[in-house]
Amino acid sequence: MIWTYNGMTPEGYITQGGYADYYRCNYKFAVPIPEPMTSESAAAMMCAGVTTYAPLKEHGAGPGMKVAVLGIGGLGHLGIQWAVALGAEVTALSSSNRKEKDSKELLGAHHYVCCSDAAAVEAAKGSFDIILCTSYSDNTDWNLLFSMVATEGKFVLVGLPEKPISFAAFSVVPRHIAFVGSLIGSPAQLEEMLAFAVEKNVNSIVEVMPMSKAAEAMNRVHNGDARFRIVLKND
Repeated sequence: MIWTYNGMTPEGYITQGGYADYYRCNYKFAVPIPEPMTSESAAAMMCAGVTTYAPLKEHGAGPGMKVAVLGIGGLGHLGIQWAVALGAEVTALSSSNRKEKDSKELLGAHHYVCCSDAAAVEAAKGSFDIILCTSYSDNTDWNLLFSMVATEGKFVLVGLPEKPISFAAFSVVPRHIAFVGSLIGSPAQLEEMLAFAVEKNVNSIVEVMPMSKAAEAMNRVHNGDARFRIVLKND
């Protein structure tokens, strides 16, 4: 694997990801963008899109399944849409009620649980076949999150905490909960995902900013002020 940023290609070049003016790659890794999808929408799909689509498909999200998506940001706004499009009953999870309206009216979530509402969490205990974790904080209570996973359910981590996480083994072992991770996806999954997005009208919600304002864009992302992804366009 060659990392998108600061990785080394076999030819000895350092990768610059979305900050590059252009990129030349082996045709095996090029994926056609289907019409009528825009380049701006596809740009966010290539990272946040496949990062959330691949594990939902792998772990069987679909009709009869209850799926929760933790975090309604760059990753989560697509995760919710994928789960809905796959036919699951979808709940958005967040630390506040601030994004409830967007989650339901814009993204299509059927339910919303505020994780700081003890009564709401209690009502959701043992409910979800899959929790897709796209976001976290230093204060995330992992045991509380595991309490909402159903017996033999799966907790899928796609957001990557910078610090080690800890939880009680008793939170997962007695109910046979699987704690798994997932990282992006293959070119074949990208192509499948893009076709599915067009078929089901799944869209990445982005703001377009000029490359000359890359620093401003990064600050907005860092401060949680992006709705929901920022795409940089060469001036």
